[in-house]
Amino acid sequence: MTAHLSLTTTEVLLANWPSLHGDWTPVVHPTMLEVTGLHAALSVAIDALHLANHLATN
Repeated sequence: MTAHLSLTTTEVLLANWPSLHGDWTPVVHPTMLEVTGLHAALSVAIDALHLANHLATN
């Protein structure tokens, strides 16, 4: 099993579990929490960048 993140210009491999069989939820769930946290951090960074650009132009 593999987990990928599809971005506008590329696809990023998040994790690879080559011998994962059966119920994979306990293994994959922490990775999904990490991805959710990364998404939140990137959203805050993007908002901060937009604010900085707005303040720089005014």
